[in-house]
Order: sequence, then structure tokens, then C-alpha cells
Amino acid sequence: MTRKMRHGHRFELSEDFIERLEGGKRREAIPPEAVVRRMHLSREDTVADLGAGIGYFTFPIARHVHDVVAIDIEPKMIEILNRRSDEKQVTNLRAIRAEVTSTPIESGSVDHVLAAFVYHEVPSRVALLHEACRILKEDGRLTIVDFQKTETGFGPPVEERIAPGAVKREAAKVFSLVDSFETDIYYQLMFKKHSN
Repeated sequence: MTRKMRHGHRFELSEDFIERLEGGKRREAIPPEAVVRRMHLSREDTVADLGAGIGYFTFPIARHVHDVVAIDIEPKMIEILNRRSDEKQVTNLRAIRAEVTSTPIESGSVDHVLAAFVYHEVPSRVALLHEACRILKEDGRLTIVDFQKTETGFGPPVEERIAPGAVKREAAKVFSLVDSFETDIYYQLMFKKHSN
């Protein structure tokens, strides 16, 4: 899930690139279907996957919803998403190159936003939250998934991680927490957009 952001985490695009991002160790520690199941999606939903990378969560989401928009700043990620979408014959996916804090998605057009493993990387977390709020419909939902602020054996350095309590406090200005789930590796926080 490469993004051009504050810390500059970039994967070398070697032959085993997709395997390293979707391999057994990561899949076992962070099962994408379990994360998606907790989002309580419906067949009518439109979902925006911010910082989609190669589609670790995008493709499982696509199986459950009407439409999924995958946003990533890296042209290579968009190329991989489009290629994999063709290979998997996924017809309800749009991959768009854009910053996660400034997307071309129409205001109030999305039922659910996923920001998975991007919260600790964005230069402005406030901007990410406000962009999610902007594109969500009234009572739309935001799911933030990120690494626990402890050593987990993989992922970013601990000092770059954001604890779930901090995410909750920062999101509280525009969202209400409706559910949460945590393991030793990651947390998943589900929020509902405040009604106007």
C-alpha cells in the first residue's frame, strides 16, 4: 500500500511485490474478509477505499457492494489495481489516482469510507477526516484500520504509529464512534458521520 506521504514508505516493485503485500503472514495477522465483514456493508453501498494500494481490502469489498472507488497517489498502484481488476473480472471497481486528502469524489456520494493503514502516514490527519466527511452521505460511515502503537514484527516504526485513543479523539469533531475491534497487531474503528 504505497503512498507518497510524510514518511515516504515505498516498496520496491520486485517480482514478489504482490506476494509480500498479500502474503500468508500478513493475511493471517490482518484477514481482509474479517475486516470487511465488520464494516457491515450492503449490496447498495458505494465505498471509497482511501490509499487502496494493490487492493488488499478493495477486492474483498467489491464482492459485497454496488460500487467501490479505489484511491491511491501512486501511478503503479493504479496500474496494478486495473490489471488485477481485469484478471479477476471485477466490474464494479474504479481506480483513481489522487491524494487521499483531496479526492475527485463528489460530495455526499459515498456510503462508507475505508482508510486502512494510511492514518499514520498522511501529512494532515485532520484533512483526511474532513475529506472523508465531505464525500460521505448523511449518516455515512468511516472505518479506520491501523497498526497498534506497539512492536508487531512488521509495519512502520512504533514512533510513527497512532494509538487508537488518539484516533478516536481526533475523529470526534466530525464523527461518532459506533464500534471498535482490536488485536495485538491492529485496530479497527468504525465511525458514523455527525448529522448536520
